[in-house]
Amino acid sequence: MMCSFLPSFCLLIAFAALGHAQEIQRKPLVLTKGGTPEQPAVFDGKGMVIDLGIDITGHDWLKDGDVWTSRGPLKGYPPVDDTQRACMFIDEAPVRVTRDRDAEKKTGVAKKVIYAAPKALQPGQMGWTEDGSVYFRWPKEKKPGEGRVIQPPAGLASGVVIACSHITVRNVTAIHAANDGFNIHGARIGIRLENVKAFSNGDEGISAHETVQMDVFDSEIAWNGSVSGGVADVNDSVTTYTNCELHHNVNAAFMFDGKSHRVTNCRIHHQDKDIVIRSPDVVVEQSGNTWTKE
Repeated sequence: MMCSFLPSFCLLIAFAALGHAQEIQRKPLVLTKGGTPEQPAVFDGKGMVIDLGIDITGHDWLKDGDVWTSRGPLKGYPPVDDTQRACMFIDEAPVRVTRDRDAEKKTGVAKKVIYAAPKALQPGQMGWTEDGSVYFRWPKEKKPGEGRVIQPPAGLASGVVIACSHITVRNVTAIHAANDGFNIHGARIGIRLENVKAFSNGDEGISAHETVQMDVFDSEIAWNGSVSGGVADVNDSVTTYTNCELHHNVNAAFMFDGKSHRVTNCRIHHQDKDIVIRSPDVVVEQSGNTWTKE
């Protein structure tokens, strides 16, 4: 089990600031070449960091206490009506899109999007004005002006995309993706993640879809912005998580809606919920886990 919490994120940021160009990648990592059951392919990132974030701290913000507003639209930052994911980060902390559902309903217009007004925002929430300016209220754990404001890339890029079977991926960190940190779709089997970190991604840190079969070991999933949780494995996926640490993700540590899952010896802390099981047909085995809300 790795030592995590805020120091691990700060060390990551410090590492990036040192300018280790060979270790920091600013575009998604897409893995398409797998192996065989007898000889799986191995991708060892050796500490590689996939950081898709765009630092917009230095923008000329209009500042009204802890509510900051851009002066006009920001490049590559169009309004997002999807409240499933976070669309901004203050350092590690996700900032969530918030809509005024009552105001939308009163218009009588189908699919009308009205964001919560700046004064109505709770800490860690955001929206857009009609002219496309973005505004947000600083998270309660952050003092205004003392933190980096990070914009994920436009679109739905994930940090690491695994598009093959029979592959082991180890020692890779994915942060600030607009979508998932580690995203696996399709009929992929024999996926193994070892000592990976999924920090501060817009949607889940790790997410398996369709009929993916995956085993995750000794990994850390934290500060991800999905309303589902730090991990969301869905459809007919079959997954296991062993000796992992999950904390500070929005809502739950794990959300399972796949076929079957096993969580063993995982440490869960600073989470409102540990494991959410969406369907009664999902089989989830648990043993040796610990969960504390603080």
